Amino acid sequence: MVFFLRIPLLAAAIAALPAANAVHWIFGGTQELVVTRLDPVVNPGTVGSHVHSITGGSGFGETYDYDSLVQSQCTKIVVPQDKSNYWTPKLYHFNKQNASLTAMPNSFNIYYLVRGDQTGDKIKAFPKGLKMVAGDPTRKTYDASSHADQAISYVCLDYSGAHNGDPEWNERPNFFQHNCPNGMRAQVFFPSCWDGKNLDSPDHKSHMSYPVENYNNGRCPSTHPVHLVSLFYEMIISVDQFSYDGPGSWVWASGDTTGYAFHGDFTNGWTDSDLLQSAIDDCPNAAGNVADCPHLAAVMDQQAAAACRYPGEIVNEDIGDKFPIAVLPGCNPVWDGTGTKPACPSAGATPSLGGTQEKLATGWTEVGCIAEATNGRALTGAQLVDATGMTKNKCAQFCQSKNFKFAGIEWSQECYCGNSFSNGASSNTVASTQCSNSCAGNKFETCGGPQRLTLLTFDANGAPAPSQHRQHVCRLKQQISPYDQLQLSRRRFQCGIFCQLRRRFKRSFHPATSHVLVPVPPITTASSAVVTPSAVSSAVPSPVHSDVCGAPPPAESPVVSSAAAAPPVATGIPAGWASAGCVSDNGHRTLNARAMTSDSLTVAQCLNYCTKEGFSIAGIEYGRECYCGNSFKNDGGKPLDNSVCRMSCTGQKDAQCGGDWALSVFKKTSNSSRRAVKAKHFGRHHPHNTF
Repeated sequence: MVFFLRIPLLAAAIAALPAANAVHWIFGGTQELVVTRLDPVVNPGTVGSHVHSITGGSGFGETYDYDSLVQSQCTKIVVPQDKSNYWTPKLYHFNKQNASLTAMPNSFNIYYLVRGDQTGDKIKAFPKGLKMVAGDPTRKTYDASSHADQAISYVCLDYSGAHNGDPEWNERPNFFQHNCPNGMRAQVFFPSCWDGKNLDSPDHKSHMSYPVENYNNGRCPSTHPVHLVSLFYEMIISVDQFSYDGPGSWVWASGDTTGYAFHGDFTNGWTDSDLLQSAIDDCPNAAGNVADCPHLAAVMDQQAAAACRYPGEIVNEDIGDKFPIAVLPGCNPVWDGTGTKPACPSAGATPSLGGTQEKLATGWTEVGCIAEATNGRALTGAQLVDATGMTKNKCAQFCQSKNFKFAGIEWSQECYCGNSFSNGASSNTVASTQCSNSCAGNKFETCGGPQRLTLLTFDANGAPAPSQHRQHVCRLKQQISPYDQLQLSRRRFQCGIFCQLRRRFKRSFHPATSHVLVPVPPITTASSAVVTPSAVSSAVPSPVHSDVCGAPPPAESPVVSSAAAAPPVATGIPAGWASAGCVSDNGHRTLNARAMTSDSLTVAQCLNYCTKEGFSIAGIEYGRECYCGNSFKNDGGKPLDNSVCRMSCTGQKDAQCGGDWALSVFKKTSNSSRRAVKAKHFGRHHPHNTF
């Protein structure tokens, strides 16, 4: 009798609860730290069972504890006190034509949600050393009554609204039977109730529990009475960049083609538990934006997160991130869960681990990050540009071959040499986070940044480098907006001929090319070009603007004369939008309502983003930066010749996506509601797992 009464009483109790607490913040757009077959929770001290996409603290490795994790040199999270690691399996595209597999790009939105306090439970910060897993890499079915199964879901992103209300496009617990025009979200919600004793358990789950009423809200059971802050991942996967050939086109690294085997791992690495608890207790206005929580806003450092590199070891094997592979790493045959599981491919011996950092060539020492000269180049002896293979050693060896003792790398791919510093530059170091670009030839190394050089010095006798000047460690106390961050990521050509020609010479980011400036008459270039003063083009047209920047550069200063043909005007424009030409931008931003940036940006991705945010004008600049607004601000938006917007989109090489302070602009052609400009923030306001 009691059993039958309990159900309506429980339903009444749930109905009586107030709406879920809206307090939450999102570490949005978080990039991967490393992709490798390691799992320190499930497979500590050895090679893991399948490839993972990992983000968070740089102390990640095959095994570690809390004390070592919190010593991470940096973190991909914008709050430096969060050295936690967050990871999921990697998703692969399966090409049915040749049975090859390619790892698909992804990023993360990591949610911290204050859920359950309306029940009377006190929400607590994660205890030091907590580890947990949500989901199951071996699951092939779905139990609608299981909170653990409900906690895994997928959303097919289509910002056009063309499939609204279509049940085939609703949020669901397994893969869709069609492609997703704007990518796919794989979602995992972690259990939030802790037994109060064990930081881990043999199955990495038993010490945790989902709330009684629901997987994502409600009271904690008596067996797990400590209610922790809720943790939720959105893994944003670029499935739209790959063909869809029916079921089986998407494969988790574990070999699963159903989607049921998605899962997530978490190891707590918050160095300041009090900070996390303060954010939980005292951020009533936080509704997604980290900056809306004063406790977190005070310590945010987006530049440090962007500059974070993984210094540890990875498994020595091909994981399909650069070129397709024939089989998934590990014992993971592709399987749809029906019939007998296929036999493991012959994997041979277990691969070893290897370092991600290449030791500098003999005699070379890294000094640190320095500022580029303000009226010319800091190093003017020789230059090498390689858009696909640049590393610190490649630059050092090139400069050594030219008998220079200083080597500086800028903007991932540019190497400069000299025996002294020119144009007011010096070897004074600045904060290391200002060198935020990874090397084109090794993503685990840092190769300068915007107007910043990673400086190397050579001593033939192998003596230590000259003493470093005082490092500037002062950090900004106020929040840095996403637009200021994009501002910092810009590359401005300055002084002499560089300044005079910058409106006609534009940087290009074609993966297969390696040039710095693009003169208007296109000239073919090789994949790696050595640039010397003799490379100055005699056919350079007059500059569009009459900028005067002083005397011409010194005789040693190089001007690049290599180019690729400009991409065509953008194709693939979503319905309701039209191209509006090329217009000017400036340092104050002419479209300043919302912004995003992506190393795989397409025209449709930018326009759909601005549509979703409610704006009628979209502009793409520098190949990878998307800006939104309803009108041009700050004296920008002046028409420019189409040739000025000659950069390819980073994710759509056949499309024109702006230039140097030049926007490829698109405007809404259909009537739609225009959004009032509000605070810039990451995050979404959507229901989770409503299937």
